[in-house]
Formats: sequence, structure tokens, C-alpha cells
Amino acid sequence: MAQIRDQLIGVVLDGRYRIESVVARGGMAMVYHGTDLRLDREIAVKVMHAHLASDPSFVERFEREAMNAARLSHPNLIAVNDQSRDGDVVYLVMEYLESVTLRKELKFRGRFTPRQAISVVDAILAALEAVHEAGMIHRDLKPDNVLLGTDGQIKLADFGLARAVTSETTTKTLIGTVGYVAPELVTRSGADERTDLYTLGIMFYEMLTGSQPYTDDVPIQVAYRHVHDRVTAPSKAVPGLSPQLDALVLWATSPKPDDRPESATAMRQALGEARLAMTDEQLDFGGTSDAADPTEPALTATADIDEQIGLEAPEPVPGTGEIPKLSTDETPAEVDSTSEIPGTLTAAAVSADGTPPVDLPPIQDEPTAVGELESDDEPRDSRRRRPVFVGLVAAVAALGLAGTFGIAKASGVIGGETEQEVVMAAVPQIEAGTAEAEARQILEQAGFAVSTETRKHADIAKGTVIETRPAAGEQLQEGSSVTLVTSDGPEMVAVPTLVGKTEDEATKALEDAGLKKGKVSTVEGQGKKGRVVSQSTQAEAQAEKGSAVDITVSSGPKTIAIPDLRGQDYEASYKRLLGMGFRVARDDVYSEYTPKGKVVAMYPGPGKKRTADTLVILKVSKGKEPPKDDKPKDEKKKDDKKKDDKPKG
Repeated sequence: MAQIRDQLIGVVLDGRYRIESVVARGGMAMVYHGTDLRLDREIAVKVMHAHLASDPSFVERFEREAMNAARLSHPNLIAVNDQSRDGDVVYLVMEYLESVTLRKELKFRGRFTPRQAISVVDAILAALEAVHEAGMIHRDLKPDNVLLGTDGQIKLADFGLARAVTSETTTKTLIGTVGYVAPELVTRSGADERTDLYTLGIMFYEMLTGSQPYTDDVPIQVAYRHVHDRVTAPSKAVPGLSPQLDALVLWATSPKPDDRPESATAMRQALGEARLAMTDEQLDFGGTSDAADPTEPALTATADIDEQIGLEAPEPVPGTGEIPKLSTDETPAEVDSTSEIPGTLTAAAVSADGTPPVDLPPIQDEPTAVGELESDDEPRDSRRRRPVFVGLVAAVAALGLAGTFGIAKASGVIGGETEQEVVMAAVPQIEAGTAEAEARQILEQAGFAVSTETRKHADIAKGTVIETRPAAGEQLQEGSSVTLVTSDGPEMVAVPTLVGKTEDEATKALEDAGLKKGKVSTVEGQGKKGRVVSQSTQAEAQAEKGSAVDITVSSGPKTIAIPDLRGQDYEASYKRLLGMGFRVARDDVYSEYTPKGKVVAMYPGPGKKRTADTLVILKVSKGKEPPKDDKPKDEKKKDDKKKDDKPKG
């Protein structure tokens, strides 16, 4: 086969990173072996495909994820050293490790001994401790993303990238290869750190037995089993494995996250305890009879590195553009990385539309046909394509999972495992108060089915939208149902009878009915003091729940202010008081200052408030008191004490 030279080979990105050769290819990026010219060291350069690099929202999210990853530093994580963009080339600079993937090594060996599997799981858990502590979850653990170095190093790669892709693109890949996907990702019920532990449990099972617990020609049936079945003990597939290994695998792969280890640290501690409890015979079960050398790594890469396919599995990428992918039947070794390049190439030498310079031959893509898969179990030169799309659609209908996955198409083979592409869309923003018909039209135009439910609401008019479920911005598979919650108006309740109750009793009655006490006013002369005499809303009438009812409370009988009648004519004063409802009594007294017949004083005093029928005593002047000698005999018998004719209150 004629060799085709990748157009980025020899390019120096940002005047520092020279692309040397292709290391791996995938649906999201190409990975190259390169040289950091400034530090004179080997590096790996991951370059995003043009169709993703041209999407600003994806690039922004990718850059943010890259920065998060770059802040992580752990011996079991592939280090991310730099992220940048040179022209139209968006790339990451990573640590370079001469290695093979865990998948390739596992395929080469068939299965691992418990000692080897434990060493891999322990390294991944150590890496996950750092990732989870930083507030991230990997969500794409699989043997393809674990690298085994020739020196025994074990490193986790590509954390965060799956999150970036699935958060920003409308055609989304089901997170994680279907053979390793956690139940909560299938059901879209949310992911956390325990999601990674489930996937690691599946990988642990595969390392111990040589196969995954769930396999099927139709990927969606595998996903269905992750949700509805329980992983069996590894010893059922490989009799003789230690019960400690069974317990660890079953614990990690519990369908419910709450039944799994609470953290990578907890699982790692249990793994260490199990290793200490096992004998050398149990640890090396299935391996050679020679005892393991404790000074050597439990596992080193033995597969041929030159045949390594890459960190990510091949996936057809339409419109390869600037960064071409290798054709389906080619390996990275077939790319001519040594051909002489005229002059010094830079990223700018690659044209914006992806067409290579005139002296470079065009790249010919051989995309996998829609609905066809390749089997990794067949020799490369004898592979044949098998149509599965019709069977996949039938499986979706039969399993009732169309609402979860949609009608998916086979998009390629990743390390022997098929990924599902699902068309996703964001729930549009619908303002509260929007008419139901208008909101329904918006959702249907966005590709969603619409269901409705009503709810009482005090502030939103009847027949208009309160909210959507799921909320705006949530990513759903196209065709999924979105519920429009519309207002049925405010909830109405019957107003209780409040008249005759005390204020406290009325307050409690209103609260029990779902209402509240409003303004409280008082009135005189109506009803018994301290009792409600009227309410703003009639008893048994319907009122909006939570609304207020005003009440009027009696302050007792009506009182009248006594007028100031001092100096007034008695007869006129008498008639006035009688007209106001008072009873009147007269007391004649001498007065040095008040003319005879005028009111000298009164009791109760002027301005005092009294109820009707109160007795008011008017002291009326008899004139000046005569001299004592001129007093009649009968008055001489009276007390000689001079009367005080000053007004009294």
C-alpha cells in the first residue's frame, strides 16, 4: 500500500513543539510523538480534529478541561504540560511514555494473574484519588485509556476529554465504551466519583477473566444489562480465583451507586487488605509456576509497541480537513514520517480548509459505512463489514430504551468496543408566563415531544407556563419528552367564620385555612370587648390561598368626651349633657368669681371619656358667700369653714 505522509509531520507549533510522527488516531484527535525544542525532550502532542477545533464552544470547554488537567500532578497520571492554538491547530502537549494500552496487553496475554490485575487497579485508583480530589470525574475509563510502560509504569490518560466533547456537541457519544458504561450514565441519572469505580470494577473483572461480563452483538443490549443485571463473580468464569477478588468486583459493580465504595480511597484500602490476605499461590493463580520477583514490577508491557494502534480507537471523522486521519485499513506505521519536507513547515503552512500544500499528496479517507462495524477478532486483511443498523433499531424498540438512547448509529470501533452516537439537544429557555400554545410550539420546533401538567400558582396567570422539566439548558436526546408545567391559577380556600372570636382565635383559624391575618382595626360600641365584630371577606367565601383577611375587633362600649361647661349657664349645660346621653346632678356652691347660675366645676372633668348614662355632677354658683354675721340662724349651725369656690376637676 502506498504510504501517505501526514501534513503535520515536521510542523513546529508555536515555534517550540515539532511534530515527529503519528502515535495514535481517534475520532476526536490525533496523537503525535514530538520534541520540545526549548527543553530538548520527547513529548506527546494531541491535536484536535478540524471539525471540533472550528467549534468555539467546544474549544472553550476543551481549553478549560485542559487547564484543569494541567493542574493535576500524580505519578499515575499522564501529565498535561501545555495547551495552545497555533493558527487553526488546537493542541495539548503531554508527557510521552513508551507504552502500550492496557487493552493491547490484555489481548496479548489473554488475562492477568490476580497480582498483575491488582497492581493495575491500585495504580488507577491512586490516579482517581487525585482526579476526584480536584473535583473531576473521568467518565471514560476503559483499557484504551490506561498505558502500561515498558518500565512498569502504569498511567491513566485522557481524563476530562470525554466530558468536554459530550458537554458541547449536539451529536453526543455515550460516555464510555458501552461495555464499561455505568448504569447511571445509561439512565441519565447523574454521575459522580462512584461512576468511575463501577467502570474500574468492570475492567477488574475483564483483567481477571479475559472477557467483559456483558457482551452482545447489539451494543444497546449490553447497556440494558448494565442497568438491569448484576455482574457475576469472576470465579464463576475462572474457577479457583480468590473469594476476596469476587467480593471486590461485586462491590465496585453494584448497580446502585450507594452500594459501591464511597471513594477511590476506600476501594484502594480494601484492595490492599485483600492483597495482604491472599497467599502467593492465590496472587499468581493462572500464571507461571515461578514465584514473582518482589523487586520487579508485577506487570510490564510485553506487546509489540510498534504495532500500537493508539490511545484512542479509530472512529470515522467526516470532513477530516486540516488534520487528516489514517484510512481504515492503515496503521500509524504506514504514515511516512521520514519523507523530506521542502523548507521549514509551520502550522500556518496547513491551509485553512485542510488541503495540504501542493507538494503533499491529498489524504484519502475511507470512512466506515453507516450501520456497519468491524470485528477486531478477525485478521485485518480478512475483515468484512456486518450490517447491524436494522438489528440495533429493533433492539431499541424491543427493550424499550429508545427514550434513553434514541435511534443510534454505529460510529466505529474503539478497542474492539462499539460506541453509540446519540443526537442531543438543549431544552430551550421558556419564560414563566408564556402562553401554553406558544411554549409547546417552541419545544416541538426544538425536536422534543411535549407533555403537560397543571399546578396551582399564586403569581402566574392560569394557562401560562410556570416551568419546564427538565429545566432550560439540560441536554436531552432528540425526541425525548419535556413536561410543560402550566398554571391553573391560585389555589382557593374557604374563609372561616371569625366574628365572635378573640384576635388570637381568629389568627389561628386563618392559618389553619391557609390564609393569614391582615390589617386589624378597632371599633367602639360594637360587640363584646376584645372580640371580632367584622371581617373583610365573608365567611365561607372563596379566597386565594395565602391571602390576607382583615378583621375589626371591638374595643368595648362607645365612650364620649365630656365637654368643658365651666362658666356656662346651668340650664344650657344640663340640656347639652342630657342630649349626649349622660345623667346630670346639680350641686350649688358659693363662688367668689363665678356668677350665680353658672357652672363652677364638674365631675368627671372636661375631656374625660365616659360611656353614655354616666352621671356628670355640675357644681353651680350661688353667688358670693354672704358675711358670717348676716347669715341666717340655721346657717350659723354649719361649719364655719369657708368653702373653696375655686373650680375643681
